[in-house]
Amino acid sequence: MHRSGIGASKSVKDNLSSLKADKKTFFIKIEIEKEAFVIKDSGKLSGSEPGPDDFKSLSGKLDDKTAAYVFFRDPSQGNEGKWVLCQHMPDLALVKLKMLYASSRATMKETFGNSSLTEDYFISSKKEFNLKDFESSRAKVAHVELLTSQEADKFEAARDEILAMSEGVALTVADIPIKMSKGIVDAIESFKSSQINTVMMLLEKNTQELLADTKNVKKKKSAMDDICNICKSQKLPRYVLHRYTHVPPTGGGTKDAILFVYYCPDDANPRMKMMYSTCKSMVLRIMEEKKVAITNRYEASTEQELTDATVMYELYPKKTEKVVFAKPKAKKKGKRRLISKKKFNPNAN
Repeated sequence: MHRSGIGASKSVKDNLSSLKADKKTFFIKIEIEKEAFVIKDSGKLSGSEPGPDDFKSLSGKLDDKTAAYVFFRDPSQGNEGKWVLCQHMPDLALVKLKMLYASSRATMKETFGNSSLTEDYFISSKKEFNLKDFESSRAKVAHVELLTSQEADKFEAARDEILAMSEGVALTVADIPIKMSKGIVDAIESFKSSQINTVMMLLEKNTQELLADTKNVKKKKSAMDDICNICKSQKLPRYVLHRYTHVPPTGGGTKDAILFVYYCPDDANPRMKMMYSTCKSMVLRIMEEKKVAITNRYEASTEQELTDATVMYELYPKKTEKVVFAKPKAKKKGKRRLISKKKFNPNAN
């Protein structure tokens, strides 16, 4: 996906700088209007540092039908003077607006100043914007910082095994605002050369980096049952690239179909749902850039949709025969009757 091309005017940039410089400013809310960034609201701290009341006050200013970027001061100790970008993307927002905000986020961050930001925080409902939920999310993300050097090394080794990041480098496809790990690049090349028939792709929660799940996909040749079992056990959204070898219903020799499945369980975290849904088109663009000829793609939310029967139906949908009823023949018309043009006179003899 290309960047949207939306930018900020000089006045918006000046106002942003002024609000950031004010130590009492707690949040700055920005929306996209008429293909431009617009500062819609801002608010000050209720005390000397961000607290629950500040989050509650800001939550009341969000609309569950309107997307927005919200920059707020990082409440964590040690991050004084830093900001967090909250992307509020309601489920009820129009799909085209979701894509617009997603493709403009990088530009928005550059306009605000990447060096001033500590992380991205995704929410799909204003109820999620509270200090407790944010700190819980931060604890999950930053727990590595609390580990000893040895524990951190073990964590990184486990992460490398899962995500196939042998060199820890990230490659970027031109004009696509998500990164690819070295593991996913290698996996796609192995798929193209038919060394493997399945690539499961995950997104890093905070960086939207595309990763390969090589820990769970251990077989070089996986069947739909294997894919189903992995998805059922992990219960996380993911993209699945699969070479489906089959015999067509009409018979003949075996054929290969290149499937792209977007799996998102109904009980997945709303923010994860939003992120995977938004990035799906970007991932498909990567497949195009990598010359992966996808023949069929579909979405699944339950393990029942990850079966051979479902795939065969997607590949060869049954055509419903249109029943055409014979049109009844019109009755033969009799001889035309002569009708008098004289007006009827009831008093006439």
